[in-house]
Amino acid sequence: KLPVAIGAPAIVRPIMERKILLVGANILAILLIAAGVLLLSRRESFSGAVIEPPMPLPAISLTDQDGATFQSASLRGRIVLIYFGYTNCKEECPITMAKLHQVLGSLKSGADQIQVLMVSTDPSRDTPEAMRAFLAPFQPGFLGLTGTPAQLQKVWGDYGVTVLDDGETHSNLIYVIDRRGNFRLTFHYEMAPDDIASDLRILLREQ
Repeated sequence: KLPVAIGAPAIVRPIMERKILLVGANILAILLIAAGVLLLSRRESFSGAVIEPPMPLPAISLTDQDGATFQSASLRGRIVLIYFGYTNCKEECPITMAKLHQVLGSLKSGADQIQVLMVSTDPSRDTPEAMRAFLAPFQPGFLGLTGTPAQLQKVWGDYGVTVLDDGETHSNLIYVIDRRGNFRLTFHYEMAPDDIASDLRILLREQ
């Protein structure tokens, strides 16, 4: 029996080493998976202000820059970016439109799934013709929406936008609607184009 007793540790040691290696490999696999999940969650996080829970898009019924009736329901299935501004604006409004033009250019193939709307805060001066002239330098697909004071006041109220000083005081937020017609995010007009594009790519990947 003595030789068996002496030889046992030599047999047990490789078995124990294999078990230790297996346990170590399992722990490493778990850590790699956890790191992957963490990295993915970070990559999928939004830079804009998240609306939680998402809210249904308040309906918009106005007139576009071509004089046609616009209904927001027609955009279901697309991502919609809504900005409130006016055509005589010299700073925030053209800066915002230029930035969104830049963002859509960086998205390439995804740009055709995104619709930009600029809703007037100055119904007395923002005629369809004025909207068309204002938006022309930025992007052919951008839509400018105007209407009667009563029509616009309803939209402003639905989106919590305060308009003062004949439209010159207004929200500087971009309201983001997902494909399902839910209000998901807001972007401040000073937000970096790369951050806006990153958030839009996340929404584009959603079904």
